[in-house]
Amino acid sequence: MAADRDVSYGARAIPVQQRGAERVDKLLDAAAAIIDEVGVAALTTSAVAERSGSSVGVVYRYFPNASVLVLALAERNRERFSAELAGRIEAGEAPDWQSYARICVAAYATLARQEPGFATVRFGDVIAMRLNPKNANRNDELGLSLMQFLVTQFGFTPTPELEFTTTVAMETTDAMIRRAFQEDVDGDQRFIEAANSLIMQLLTPHAPAQ
Repeated sequence: MAADRDVSYGARAIPVQQRGAERVDKLLDAAAAIIDEVGVAALTTSAVAERSGSSVGVVYRYFPNASVLVLALAERNRERFSAELAGRIEAGEAPDWQSYARICVAAYATLARQEPGFATVRFGDVIAMRLNPKNANRNDELGLSLMQFLVTQFGFTPTPELEFTTTVAMETTDAMIRRAFQEDVDGDQRFIEAANSLIMQLLTPHAPAQ
């Protein structure tokens, strides 16, 4: 990463120098742990400072309030989802579009299971949208990425209808994963399989002829 590049999480520019990035990750790790333990409503800059062993001033330097912390955590979740998905692709888990659709759901479920704070915040849910309604819906961005991969790797035809369908597919996955982990920390497999089934139904009419 370039030492002089900045990443914006809504209210403050966060430096990407290694030391600064590590400090931000430490604060976000603390926020995620608090969310998992006591919920978003209990998230405050003071609680994050105490949990991370930092001063309130350090937290405020990057995150002026809890809302920005949640938005930043949602953005980090999106980045880690993309990395998880890329790793599965590199491992050869997506030889065809059906496998690719399944690993999108699997990557989502894996992060909900293993990444602190992910099952609650995710990256396109109502929490982030309520805190910053002018932000682009993260599921729109992910849906576009899904469409682009289907087009470039599996011969789908790029159309407005396909773009809408892939956005619906991401919204469906988001809703099913949220429900799967609502009461089960390991994820209710029925909802995960339902997400797979629904995405197949959505994408099959757009798939190229075999």
